[in-house]
This record gives sequence, C-alpha cells and structure tokens, in this order.
Amino acid sequence: MAAEASASVRVEKRVVILYSMPLDFPATQLAENGLREALSEKTPFSVQIFSEYLDLSRFRHENQRQALSDLLRQRYGAIPIDLVISVDVPATHFLIERAEEVFPGVPVVVCDIPEPYKGNILASSFGKRVSGVLEPSELARRLVASALRFKPETKHAVLISGAFENDIIRAMLLRQALTALQPRVELIDLGGLALGEILDRCQSLPPDSLVFFSTLFVDAKGRFFVPREVIPSLSNYAGCPIWGIYDSYFGSGIVGGPMVGMRLQGLEAGRIALRILSGQPAGEIPFNDGMNTKVTLYDWRQLSRFRLDEDLLPRDATVLYRESTTWDRYKQYIVGTAILFALQSLLVVGLLFNLRQRKKAEVALRCSQHELQTLARRLIFSQEEELSRLSREFHDDFVQRLAAIAIEIGTVELHIRQPGGRILDEIIDAKKKIISLSEDMHALSRELHPSKLRDFGLVRAVKAMCLNFSDREGLAADCSFEGEFTEIPLDTALCLYRVVQEGLRNIAKHARARRVDISLQGTEDKLVLTIKDDGAGFKPHCAKLTPGIGLASMRERVQYAKGEFAIHSEPGQGAVIHVTVPLEEKRHDQAENPAGR
Repeated sequence: MAAEASASVRVEKRVVILYSMPLDFPATQLAENGLREALSEKTPFSVQIFSEYLDLSRFRHENQRQALSDLLRQRYGAIPIDLVISVDVPATHFLIERAEEVFPGVPVVVCDIPEPYKGNILASSFGKRVSGVLEPSELARRLVASALRFKPETKHAVLISGAFENDIIRAMLLRQALTALQPRVELIDLGGLALGEILDRCQSLPPDSLVFFSTLFVDAKGRFFVPREVIPSLSNYAGCPIWGIYDSYFGSGIVGGPMVGMRLQGLEAGRIALRILSGQPAGEIPFNDGMNTKVTLYDWRQLSRFRLDEDLLPRDATVLYRESTTWDRYKQYIVGTAILFALQSLLVVGLLFNLRQRKKAEVALRCSQHELQTLARRLIFSQEEELSRLSREFHDDFVQRLAAIAIEIGTVELHIRQPGGRILDEIIDAKKKIISLSEDMHALSRELHPSKLRDFGLVRAVKAMCLNFSDREGLAADCSFEGEFTEIPLDTALCLYRVVQEGLRNIAKHARARRVDISLQGTEDKLVLTIKDDGAGFKPHCAKLTPGIGLASMRERVQYAKGEFAIHSEPGQGAVIHVTVPLEEKRHDQAENPAGR
C-alpha cells in the first residue's frame, strides 16, 4: 500500500518566470497566457509556477537591480528551482548579469527576444544551458514590404522608438529594413527623442509618409510609457498610416500586417520548457526562429481611414474591427420581413386571383341561370304552342271530320229507315273518311314517337324521314350513310333522329332552301352527323335571342349524349349542322334490333 501511495504522488517541477514589465502590460498578459497554456498541458509531472514582474523599464538603476537580485536570492535560495523563463530583453539582460548569483546552474528558456540579441545570450554564463524563441529578422522586412504594397508612392519612412536599452535593441531590425529602401525612400529616424518632440515632428510629416512604430518604453527625458498607450497620440498627430511590429499594439491605431504574436511566443517557449522539464538538456534544443509565431492581422478601421485597398491584402490575412453594415445588423429582420412581405404578396395575389375566378364563375353562373330561365320559358312556351297546335289539329280537323262522319252515319240511319235510298254509296264514303282519319292520326303518332327507330334502326328511320320530308315539302333531300352502324344505343340513335327531325323542321320553316344533304358516318367509337342546306342562312349568335328552342334543344340533346354540337352559317350562305356522338358506352340491352339495320 505504501508503494502504491508513493507511485500515485506526481513529481513536482518548479518554474520561475521573470517578466520584464508589469502584469498590466498588454504584451506581458499575452505572453503569460501562452506560457500558462503550454505549461498546463498533461504531463507525468506537475508544474508549480512562480511569476515575478520585475518592471525593469521603470527601475533601471544599479542599486535597484541589486536590491531585486537580493530579493530573488532570498526568496528562491532555499527552494530547488528546475527552470527559469525570461520574457523580453530586460529580464534576459538581468539574467545575463546575475543568473549565477540568483539561479546558479538552473536551465534557462528565453522568450520574446529579437534575433540579433541571440549572440549576447549564448555568450553569457548560462549560454550552454539555454534555449528559447526569437523574433525573426525576416518579419521586420515583411512588415515594411506590406506597407509599401498599399502605398507604393511612399517617399518618406518614419521610425519611432524610445531611448531605453530595450527600445534601442528592438528598433534595430526595423531600422535595417527601412535603411535598405534608400535612396528611393528617405528614412526619418525619430528614435530616442522626447515624446513631445516626436509628436510635433509627426504633425508636420509630408503626405507621402509611412510611420513605423517599434517600442517606446522610455523617452529622452527618462519618462516611462506603455508603448500601446503611445500609439493613439501618434495616430491623432500623424496624418499617415502607422505600422507596428507586435500584435499587442493591434486595435490601438496601427494598420496591422505581419506581426510577432506575443501569445504564440509564450506558447512556444512553454513547449520548450516542458521538453527541458521532461529531462532533455536545454543546450541540445535549438532556438525557435519564431516564424511560427507570426500573425497577419489588419484593422478595418485604419484600412478605411487611409483608403487602403483590401484587394491587396495577403490571402492569410484576418481583418478585424470591421464595422457591421445595416445589412449585418438587421439581416435576420430584413430577411424575415422580406419573407413575410413575399408571403403576404402571394396571399394577396392568390386572393385576388381567387376573387377574379369567383367573379367569373358568378358571371358564368348568372349567364347559365339566365339561359336556363330563357330555355325554360321557351320550353314552356313551346309546350303550350305544341299543345295548342295539337288542340287545333284535333278540333279543326279530327273533331270536324268525326262530326262529319257522325252526320253521315246519321244520314245513313235515316236512309235505312227510308226504303229505296242510296245507303251503300254513303257507307263507302264514310269508310274512306274514317280510313283517312286513321292514317292522319297514325302519322301524328309516329311524329310524336318514332316507332320505326326501334323497329328498323337509325338508318332506315332517317331515310323514311327524308322521303316523307321531300314528299311533303317538295325539296330534294339526299341521305348518305358510310361505315358501320351496329350496336347503336337507343338513346344515341334517338338523339341523332331528333336532331335530324328538328333540323328538317327548321329548314322547312325558316331556310327557304332548295336542297338538303344529310350524311351519317359511323366508326367503332363515334357517329358523325352532318345536315347541310343551301337556304337563307343566319347568324348563330343571334339565334339565342329568338323565342324558339330548336337549336337549344338540339344542343342539349347532344350534350346529354356526351357529344359535340356545332353550327356554321352566314346570311345568304345556307347552314351546316355538325354533330359528333361517342360510342364508348354501349348498352346492349337498349341497342337497336340487328334485324332492322
């Protein structure tokens, strides 16, 4: 159990991190975030971190450094330290001077160090037990090239840096990159001046200038500054874009570009620290050149302020602080409103269309009702007229003739009572009149109900009708039949028979024709009837205004038989009635007698 308990206890590693500046410095905060992120990764050991914020840009005198050295020695003298990490040049310079006094023999990892300062580190007392992350010289050249890509007409490049030792070291790379542009671009070096003088000089810069800001921890008058807080003042005084080399400045007034990522510097330094804490000698770990700590950021506000073309941005660039447009702010509301408006518009259009269709249907219904009422009136009138005609026929003809026969029979009765009269002749005459009356009544009966249609079929019935019409009216009526006329349903045959009957009646009554041609064509699926005359003709649309129901009854009969009815006529050009009736539904129980066909 004791062995298991000892195995479960993790080995503890102690790390001291020396920050050159106070905790509230943006660069310090970013580097610390990266270091703690790396040192918090899962390892076989636990890491105890001791953070020291040396504030060496404000406490620069030798006696202050000595006091700081004594404090650290007393604080960590009795604690075994496994690794020391220095952040920025001042803390690293402090170690170069006092590492053996404060942390003798302890491995060192340096972070956020300009590449030219690497030689000083390797030449120090801990040069064989040190590794770290550098700020690459290439990055300064890339920043200058990025600025000139936006402003190729630039004639003056302004370098701003402080008077502190850290300021001087960090300005070296930018100064070298800008000096290489001469004589095409003039270098205006404002390094080491008082801040007031720098601002005055920036206020009077030529319009074709670019400002490059390195660091300004201390100015010529010995005043201490936070570099990030200097940039807004420079931006207000200078009328040209400002470029900075560190991402801790981003958002304070610089344009951006390829910059050193302070958090990434701390992250890479922390990963090197873990390798050393895991047992790898620091001297065997090569320095990281820092190119993987580069970030490419651009401030949209500065791009817009100086009208820098976004099309010139590199593909790996990230643009931040972009002001949202009205569309960006209210996109959901605009889209929602547009969809709602579109749906409402569709609904309104649909309602209008529906209303229009409804109005059309109402008009059509009213027209149909009107036509139905008109047809009903015509039907009633026609029925009354037909009943009146039958009444006259019976009264004026049949009744009179029956009365005459009755008188004659009465006379016969008297003659019978008087011997010697001419009884036989009178009986014969009465017989003839009775036979004539019977034939007339039989003709009327056939007209009311065509028994020939059931007995002999459609073809013979139509032929008989044409012969009777021709004899009665004295007109040439020609009938022609083509095709097969088998299994015609009785209602279909009756429909065509009535159409022919009504057509001949209209011709006799109105057409004043000399000739009538009737043709009937039969196929497997339909019957086609054509009635043509050479009479006076008429306008079909005017026929609806007449009181008769001949055409309407023909059309209704054809529609009932699911057929098509058409009439073509012009005044003086005769008329043609065209009827097509389908034979799809054949009802054999009502079909015509095959023997009569």
